Amino acid sequence: MPTIDHDVLRKFVYDMYIGAGGVEEDARIVSDHVVDSNLMGHDSHGVINAPNYAGGMSGGPSTDKMEIVRETPATAVINANGGLGMVIAQKAMELAIEKAKTHTFGGVGLHRCGHAGRMGTYPPLAAKEGMIGLVFLNGGGRFMHPFGGTSRKLPPNPIAIAVPRKNGEPLMLDMTLSVVAGGKILVKRARDEEMPEGWMIDSEGKPITDPNAFLDRHDDTAVMPVGGFQFGHKGFGLGFMIDAIAGGLSWAGCSRQEPTRGASGIVMLAIKIQDFIDLEVYQQEIEYLTEWVKSSEKLPGVDEVFAPGEFEERSREQHLKAGIPIEEKTWDRLIEAAASYGVSAPEV
Repeated sequence: MPTIDHDVLRKFVYDMYIGAGGVEEDARIVSDHVVDSNLMGHDSHGVINAPNYAGGMSGGPSTDKMEIVRETPATAVINANGGLGMVIAQKAMELAIEKAKTHTFGGVGLHRCGHAGRMGTYPPLAAKEGMIGLVFLNGGGRFMHPFGGTSRKLPPNPIAIAVPRKNGEPLMLDMTLSVVAGGKILVKRARDEEMPEGWMIDSEGKPITDPNAFLDRHDDTAVMPVGGFQFGHKGFGLGFMIDAIAGGLSWAGCSRQEPTRGASGIVMLAIKIQDFIDLEVYQQEIEYLTEWVKSSEKLPGVDEVFAPGEFEERSREQHLKAGIPIEEKTWDRLIEAAASYGVSAPEV
């Protein structure tokens, strides 16, 4: 398993996207997104997916495809018309932030966009502007079963939230309402590792540990909602309501056999803190909260209680220094994809 410096990996992926016909901004945003996901410890949303986005680079600038189909001073709905999801999603959050600067709340819905990657990328953009950022997505492929059911009916429907803090990077929660993101199953597959019990079940409710079943057995397997057999009503219920918000407001359409506009709807929200309370006072409250929670007594073998987002920041610091480990199958696939666009792999 090669370990690669993030700058080397970033340039390699960027060059591949330029070779695939991408414009500079699109290539930069998407290459940064996937490499930053690896830095943050979320390999499921990292360069393992990089070849998948190369084909979308040749269609011209993604921003040229953005069509605002409805707008108010505080809201907008965007038809991405198949543009690169990571590019359009970033632009959508930036628009929500601009609207919130004037109107306290900014909300932007997206439909018909490509895969937008790691949802946790976007709320910190708002937090760094003194706002609360929220993202809801009804997407990621319908592979989660409802509580009490066994069929693939809902996507993982992630929610991501970020708040600014006084000392350090924004706190950030990024979680799917399935027990695991689909990409994490694909990482297990790439590494020839079994899944732990509790990730997937078959049509009789029996555990599935072979990650190949995720792609090969659509009809009789499903990923479990957060909470599993005992408390899965919580993960399923929240995932269901996120589907209602993200699918409904974005115009994408909620989950069904054939969603109205292809599902994968995203809703971005930005809330201007200063219009509720002085930003400095709010940030101090976040420090109080963080310090209080982290002061908890710890279980045996636990060195530290992490606040949301701190694990990602620690992972980022570690990978910046030591490099990013990439499984052989992923690296070979990257080399093959880049070569098809005339780009040579770096020496590692």
